[in-house]
Amino acid sequence: MMVPTAFIYHEDFLKHNTGKQMYRLPSGHSMDVGLEFENGKRVAYIKDMLEKTGLLEHMKHVLPYEAAEEDLLRVHTQRHINDMRKKCQEGVRLLGSEVYGCQDSERIARLSAGGAMKAVDIVCNELEPINQAYALIRPPGHHAGANHAEGFCIYNNAAVAARYAIEKYPLKRVAIIDWDVHHGNGTQEIFYSQNQVLFMSIHEENYFPLYSGQLEEIGEGDGRGYNVNIPLPSGTGSAGYNIVFDHLIDPIIQQYQPDLIIVSAGQDPNGLDPLSRMRVMRPGFQAMAGKVREMASATSNARLVVLQEGGYSLPYLPIATLGVIEGMTNMYTEFQDPHGIPESPITDECLNSIEKCRMILSHNWNMQKERV
Repeated sequence: MMVPTAFIYHEDFLKHNTGKQMYRLPSGHSMDVGLEFENGKRVAYIKDMLEKTGLLEHMKHVLPYEAAEEDLLRVHTQRHINDMRKKCQEGVRLLGSEVYGCQDSERIARLSAGGAMKAVDIVCNELEPINQAYALIRPPGHHAGANHAEGFCIYNNAAVAARYAIEKYPLKRVAIIDWDVHHGNGTQEIFYSQNQVLFMSIHEENYFPLYSGQLEEIGEGDGRGYNVNIPLPSGTGSAGYNIVFDHLIDPIIQQYQPDLIIVSAGQDPNGLDPLSRMRVMRPGFQAMAGKVREMASATSNARLVVLQEGGYSLPYLPIATLGVIEGMTNMYTEFQDPHGIPESPITDECLNSIEKCRMILSHNWNMQKERV
């Protein structure tokens, strides 16, 4: 049986124009090497895949709204908001480290954050018979910190949504699970010293941002133990991610008992992504989304919000995201994946990394005693 799910999207997300990648050569010549990795085709292709496989017709389509300044100020500084607004008004293309935009980009970033908030509205409305929502939004958000834009991200959508949920509804505990291949350093920074939001990041170790997301970064003060980093070695595939969810993520979620689960869903751990060296394919994304759905059902009254983050292989991103929606909705399409990338076996390196994570996390959470 399909699980009722809302789909949040707006055509204006296509107006966030990040431009093209250009090489400047010593000869004075330049080379146009194509669109920036984070471009509008990403969300257009995902939407097209969901439409043409028939999944979208079973989801409730909802339009987002723009986050107000007071919503952004729950996690960002006034200086950062003013800076983003000023740069976009002036037509500055480089908004931060690896962040590109246009005059419309600050408004679209507020629409993206508002899409995350709208997802919270839907799943927290007791009169609404829908407990889970997927927001196809851009720009992504998890690298944006309180006072900076970074890595394609202007405002931190997941953080804005979590703070909004706590203050508006109110909820006592929110868990953010981030499976984007890159560490969610902005989300970590925002919630590092508090325990109302449990942040859990599964990412490729020592990748982007470099040296960010170390296992030993567990939070401080009231937040000690509530920042969970799970760095995995390059080449980890679906089987390794499944072990992480079963032996690390699920036990902690069961103990934390969140009132809402938010997923920062970057499908860039896929085996064809140009900005990743992992090997999670569609069945792996199906499994992760299904496991999170089951966790939400067991702990958060089935309240689940999934927010689009990264994913930069235009041919495979829509297939990987199809897997996420299939796992969320418990409805599987007949689409046949044409990419025959074999699943990666579990290596000793991967098992040793997971075991190291388990040992560190057991200082703050009850974990099974035997080795994985």
